[in-house]
Amino acid sequence: SLSAPLAAFGYSALQAAGDIEALQLAMQTTMQDAGRTVGEAKAELDELRKAALAPGLDFEQAVKGSVRLQNVGYRAEEAREILVQLANAVAMSGGSAQELDGVTRQFGQMISKGRILQEDLTIIQENMPSITKAMNDAFGTASAEKLREMGVNAQEFVAGVTKQLSLLPRVEGGIKNSLVNLRVEFTSFLAGVGTEIDKAFNLKKVADDIGKNLR
Repeated sequence: SLSAPLAAFGYSALQAAGDIEALQLAMQTTMQDAGRTVGEAKAELDELRKAALAPGLDFEQAVKGSVRLQNVGYRAEEAREILVQLANAVAMSGGSAQELDGVTRQFGQMISKGRILQEDLTIIQENMPSITKAMNDAFGTASAEKLREMGVNAQEFVAGVTKQLSLLPRVEGGIKNSLVNLRVEFTSFLAGVGTEIDKAFNLKKVADDIGKNLR
């Protein structure tokens, strides 16, 4: 009666450990490509974990968003500041990390293209309505065409709206945010258990051996 639940718990723990490890490796690889150290990557993960306690952001999306922004030229610290301001703005409209993911994805695409396109702005506005006011305050317009006519590039656009979003009041965490943080903490606990299981049974070697026998 206990073996099935224990097996399910062990599988969940290993899966959580694998997910966390993947995020850690993504951050380490990204920062090492930028000439940073593994120690700096670990420190940045800790800072993102703290930032993710705020509404509108969770740890997984914080890491993914940071990696996404670093891959288009931002330093890790700059990426984290952008994420903090975007997350607060998303939370102001009742959004969550899912909406934030959509915003950072469009920011990354916008910078990669090197142009501000209305199709990107539309998706950003759907996920973060407050960006319209931030654009008007920063540039006097919320039109992609007018921004291009003014010579505003994607990096200047991100810097301008981020500065305006930083002036917004901070959203207080409620029940929804507490549940998100609880889920993150439980996932971290599971990941710790999964890591210990992996150490005890050397599952990588077991999997490799099984793979060799199947060939």
